[in-house]
Amino acid sequence: MNKIGAFFKLVRWPNLLITALTMCLVYHCIMRMESTLMFTLLVVSMVLIQAGGYVINDIFDKEIDAVNKPEKLIVGRIFTEKQSNVFYIALTIIGIGCALAATIMAMGKSFMTVFAFMLLLACLLYTYSSRYKKELVVGNVIVSLSVAFAVFLPWLFEMLYISKHELLLITFRPLMQWSLHIVLVYTAFAFLMTFIREIVKDMEDMEGDRLRQCRTIPIVWGVKAAHGIVMVLCFITSVMIWNEANYLKTFGFDTAFYMLITSGVLVLYVMCGNVINLVANKSPEFGKKFHLQSIVLKISMLTGVLSMFFIK
Repeated sequence: MNKIGAFFKLVRWPNLLITALTMCLVYHCIMRMESTLMFTLLVVSMVLIQAGGYVINDIFDKEIDAVNKPEKLIVGRIFTEKQSNVFYIALTIIGIGCALAATIMAMGKSFMTVFAFMLLLACLLYTYSSRYKKELVVGNVIVSLSVAFAVFLPWLFEMLYISKHELLLITFRPLMQWSLHIVLVYTAFAFLMTFIREIVKDMEDMEGDRLRQCRTIPIVWGVKAAHGIVMVLCFITSVMIWNEANYLKTFGFDTAFYMLITSGVLVLYVMCGNVINLVANKSPEFGKKFHLQSIVLKISMLTGVLSMFFIK
């Protein structure tokens, strides 16, 4: 693997692409806003900060990854730890700089709230990798919140901008109120899907996590409890997807309806897989189906994200 390819793999470029796509779809398709330099900088900021988060995570996870996926190890094999730290610092500083530039361009003290959130996100991603990843539930919540925040951020940023201009506020208030419901549902969808996927990945990575004394759900509460939690969350997510799909269909967004239903079916597939594993009493040591579930969840999330394209 060449170093350029390794770098893109290190920063999880498909995930970053999904983040950027999600923010653009929320902004353009749900909120129906036109591109601005401010928003572009905001997207770049989120992507770079998340990229830095992936790098620092791999730095702290060298030992775990050496056990769980030695063939995919990048830090310590392709890049030295010192080089990886340089990548992390550069990505995070540039990302925070872009967030500051966006808030300055937007003007108004209230926009410093957005910059503060971006700074907090960078700090959370670091503390997640250095400490909270080993803690029960907390690490899963931090990752899920960081993904969900990327969905809600475009609405928050634009609402703050509109609220500073009385004429724009009068013109766009109905649209912002209508779009808030949809954005909140997609935010909840992103949170739940990420949380489920994190638990599935914890079940997949139990061997390496035990060596680092990580207190993940399957290690502390057991595999059966992890299966049960995934099943319950999948059911809740499926119900939410079904309700939102029907809500969008009442406005004539039929394609979005079918894409969301497809996303829901994939979530149900994961739920059924955990039911079977629970009934068969299969543990991660004897059944390696968790990686497939993780891929299905990512496809489901991407399908749900793409459904936004048809809300216009």
